[in-house]
Amino acid sequence: MPPSSDSSRSGTPVLLSAPGLSVVALVLFVLFASLVAPALFPLQVLDPAWQLRLAGALINTAAFPLLGLALLQIAAELGPHDPQLKNRARLCAQLAVAAALGFLLLLPLQTIAGLRTSRTVNNAQAARIQGAEAKLKALRQAVAGAASNADLNQQLQKLQGPVLGPADIAQPLPLLKAQVNAVLDQAALQISREREASQPRTPLLLLPELLRNALASLALALGFAALARRPGEPRTLLQELQSTWRRSRFGGSGRRSSGSGSDYLRELGRGDREA
Repeated sequence: MPPSSDSSRSGTPVLLSAPGLSVVALVLFVLFASLVAPALFPLQVLDPAWQLRLAGALINTAAFPLLGLALLQIAAELGPHDPQLKNRARLCAQLAVAAALGFLLLLPLQTIAGLRTSRTVNNAQAARIQGAEAKLKALRQAVAGAASNADLNQQLQKLQGPVLGPADIAQPLPLLKAQVNAVLDQAALQISREREASQPRTPLLLLPELLRNALASLALALGFAALARRPGEPRTLLQELQSTWRRSRFGGSGRRSSGSGSDYLRELGRGDREA
């Protein structure tokens, strides 16, 4: 009589039963999807900031599907006579191949997106400061070239500069120009401070974060490869890669040693015949 996966009849604790583990695996898969989904929207595939946000969400939550896949395969072993459970485990193992390759692709993707984001931030900061300096220069020229209080007020409004009240406009033009120049000097000092504070981020500053994400992506790729199986392949993807590496590493030396052994045996046979 085939063993039953029913924990009440087999005496297996519910936590270690095949149906129980299968439900826990499903919960982990749903939890992973619910945590990653917010990072997908709004969908901006070509935006490096969106790429970094999605990569971070995948890395930080990938332990859930990895554990769920392991529990599902354990459940399939505990319930070998449940075809639905076996098929589910087989399908998830095949999907894990894509997951392993995807985490490998995150290595260059994160590096490129991080460098692009850093360059975009640096360019935006530089453009903002240059724009403020150009506006300040235009305001100084307007103050210097104003022929009257009304003309100065009109030029400041046109350039979106300091707002003059009725009491300011009523002052003599030289005094009004001096007050406006004092305000512009304060703005110039603020721009200078912002320029010093917003130094461009060099790629070396991104190195620790890039290394952390790269190691995490590589570890997750190996983890999924250890549980992934291609269709019709009894071995895991990691076992296939290890076998391929061994053949490429030791195949040539093995052939050379085999040829040397056969030559040695032929020499022994020739010596016996001569004797």
